[in-house]
Amino acid sequence: MFKPVRYEQGSVVEMQTGTSTTITKYDALVVSSGYVQRAVHTDTEIRFIALEDVTTGGTGAHSAILCLRTDGIQFEADCTHDSAQSQVGTKVDLTDHDHLDNDSASTDYTFLIEALSGATTNKKVLGSFVMKTA
Repeated sequence: MFKPVRYEQGSVVEMQTGTSTTITKYDALVVSSGYVQRAVHTDTEIRFIALEDVTTGGTGAHSAILCLRTDGIQFEADCTHDSAQSQVGTKVDLTDHDHLDNDSASTDYTFLIEALSGATTNKKVLGSFVMKTA
């Protein structure tokens, strides 16, 4: 889960989901063929976070979903491993649509860890998504 900590309502947009899609509030989303879908571990740029749960039907079905633009927003992010102070200032990859892989060497540099959130065993960090230029 990627829970926004501070944001303004102007950052909220309505997007369309792909077909046969289940999205949960606070999932990381990417755009594919003009529709949002849950991010996977190989995605390198997360531009949107879901602000509601939506399930879309099969062939040809699309649903509107409220999303938060990620640029300039700090998030509290769930990690797959205990957090550590040594991770602050590092960029990490996604594990999937709702977790960071904070224990492996990064190849995609998707999320910048800016601080720990609570005890290291909480597996939570504060940070922001890295915006790419290409």
